[in-house]
Amino acid sequence: MTSERPPVGGSRGGSRNARRLNAPFSSYEEFLEARLDVQPAGLFLAGKFDLEVGEDVVAHCSFPGDADAVRLNGRVLWRRLRGGTDRATRPGLGVLLRTSSLATFRRLVEHAEGRSGLAGRGQERFPARFSATCTFGNRQPVRTAGEVSDVSLHGAAVRVAHRPSVGDPVFVQFDDRLLGRIELSGFVSWVRPLPGIGPNTSSIGVELRFVGDDARQVWERIVGRARAEIRLHTEYSGD
Repeated sequence: MTSERPPVGGSRGGSRNARRLNAPFSSYEEFLEARLDVQPAGLFLAGKFDLEVGEDVVAHCSFPGDADAVRLNGRVLWRRLRGGTDRATRPGLGVLLRTSSLATFRRLVEHAEGRSGLAGRGQERFPARFSATCTFGNRQPVRTAGEVSDVSLHGAAVRVAHRPSVGDPVFVQFDDRLLGRIELSGFVSWVRPLPGIGPNTSSIGVELRFVGDDARQVWERIVGRARAEIRLHTEYSGD
């Protein structure tokens, strides 16, 4: 793992002045083992870093097969300058995560533990093709047109002319021929660049978060229709 100096400028101790740490994990199991028993949450980053206790950092956690790193903001809680070669005694840093990164961290833990199926897309999914508008982020939202390519009970794959980060909040709007205007919210669960189509074009996974039963039932109708169309096509494809 490596660290990079930030550009000159920014308020002292603020996120603009944080040091970037490249934190590649060989597996999600290694990530789970790196969690620290601190409140509200922490992470051990193995390696030798030119950092002091108390410095602000942004850990860019990456995993094999994932296109983009997951960013976690925190500060250096402790350092281990010398150590052994096993996991418990390696040199590295203890990073205390900031409140702003807790939601992303929890999603990443759920992902790693296989509870939410974000990366593996283990849920049954069905091809579907319709236009949607996606708005990413809260403070400085980015709005872009997209096209849904498949759906599942928990979310959808969407092609967009944007490169969001895993964990970014997303608001999805589309018009259904039977149900009218539909508005749903969730977060980005995976990102796969599509450089052959456009410089910023990506296929992304949207994990939906249903505010109430009405929103869930509407989405279940969308997925049920896609499932029925696939079955009809399969049953009558030989006619």
